[in-house]
Amino acid sequence: APEAAVGVAGPNAVVLYSTAGAFDVLPTSAHTVLGEFVVAGANHGRRVYQRKRKAGGRALPELSLFFWDARDGKELSGWWVGERVGGGKVWARNESTASEPPKNGWKCPVDG
Repeated sequence: APEAAVGVAGPNAVVLYSTAGAFDVLPTSAHTVLGEFVVAGANHGRRVYQRKRKAGGRALPELSLFFWDARDGKELSGWWVGERVGGGKVWARNESTASEPPKNGWKCPVDG
């Protein structure tokens, strides 16, 4: 099944991309999270990444890629993509507690 994946775009940037093939249908949430993210701070001992606001000449909504630790419960721990760090509006999640965003295993939508 297609999923979101993370690739390295440089020492301070990562790219969220899709593993879907040409004929796979992606959920809207998957399209929402794709793009290049650059380091923009830290949260819970990990880097926070902010998505670049423009891609291919078009404006993109502001998104953050961030880590949340187990202080609010183990079920909330992991890497998230959302409108802001710790915000309630999120589109992708990975349960990994790795120090960097994991390459595979992203759920998008978060309950899928």
